[in-house]
Amino acid sequence: MARATRTVTVANREGFHLRAATLFVCLAQRFNSDIEVSKGDRAADGKSTALHLAGLGAFEGDEMLLQANGEDAEEALDALAALFTTNFGEDELENNQNTQGQSAEEQVPEGVGEDDSATA
Repeated sequence: MARATRTVTVANREGFHLRAATLFVCLAQRFNSDIEVSKGDRAADGKSTALHLAGLGAFEGDEMLLQANGEDAEEALDALAALFTTNFGEDELENNQNTQGQSAEEQVPEGVGEDDSATA
């Protein structure tokens, strides 16, 4: 079973808040691997609830550790780390407030978590 680890930095001003955590959970659930998110000595299942992840108390500038175990561990962490590097789409939200009524899955930034080789 493959194992992958990534260290990410929270860049958005509001920290790893509920919206960001919800996007994370929605994306994590697309993968078969077990995913754990930790900050310091606190950890949460990356596929559980946004409330558990937001409860880790990660603020702007904090580092978080992402770990995955499973056949798609590398792919999962590549996609999840990309959420952090794209600032969870927060920059787009500031420029375009047309997300009202969209599901969290629809708000995952464009291209994040998409497998180019899976297109039909």
